[in-house]
Amino acid sequence: MSEFRVQLIDFPSTKIKACITPNEDGTHTIFVNARLSEDQQAKAVRHELDHFYGDDLQKADVKDIENNSS
Repeated sequence: MSEFRVQLIDFPSTKIKACITPNEDGTHTIFVNARLSEDQQAKAVRHELDHFYGDDLQKADVKDIENNSS
């Protein structure tokens, strides 16, 4: 099981809701757009976790990943 850190970031717009990145220590950080409501932030975190558990971080085509996610 992996450890996750969540960090709020003031992105320039709400176009990007969140992103996940691996860290050198084996953990992952989910960067969440601080401009979103709390409900939208929670949904964004769940969306990024779906990518993690769906092994999407190993895939190269981001457009394909997003088109196939819920």
